[in-house]
Amino acid sequence: MNTKKLILEKTLKLMIEQRNSIVSIRQISDATGIATGGIYYYFSGKEDIYNEITERYFINYIQFDMDKLRQIKGNAKEKIHDAMTEMFKQKQSGIEFETIDVVDYRIIGDVLTANGFTYENSQEIYKRIIKQLNEFFTEIIEEGQNNREIRQDIPTEDIVYSLINMYMGIQYQWDIYWIDDMISAFEDNFDLEWEKIRFKE
Repeated sequence: MNTKKLILEKTLKLMIEQRNSIVSIRQISDATGIATGGIYYYFSGKEDIYNEITERYFINYIQFDMDKLRQIKGNAKEKIHDAMTEMFKQKQSGIEFETIDVVDYRIIGDVLTANGFTYENSQEIYKRIIKQLNEFFTEIIEEGQNNREIRQDIPTEDIVYSLINMYMGIQYQWDIYWIDDMISAFEDNFDLEWEKIRFKE
């Protein structure tokens, strides 16, 4: 592992252990075994470290691998089902670390959320994510409507909104109420959701 990544992971580990998004350079030095001067060689200061941690382990986490989602094949029902399952998988798996033992990613989210909201351009990032999901599901819904798989009497944007809202509702339960598995919760709701939007002769 390179020194810069070691500093980032050890700092994040301190944040997790203390359940606090603020740690000192001295604490980072003690945790890494790197002199404070060595830390300043890689980072201009604590804010620089916090910003990079937030970008790597929070901002990158909340974004989806859209390329992977677009590779999903099948009819409209299969695409919606498999895409949302993949979205939940991406959220539950989190980001891999070299020096941090497996930890529930919700703890990292708790520690870094405040930093995420103050991160430069964070609002634009959130808007871009929602826009990407809107465009992605709009394509699936419109194709499904053209193929007479999805109802045409409901506006496309309403169906897309309903799907994204279902995703966000389940993620909220996972984040706040610590449900065990988002995919199981999704499976419990998907057939009912599909029944509302499927094409009926």
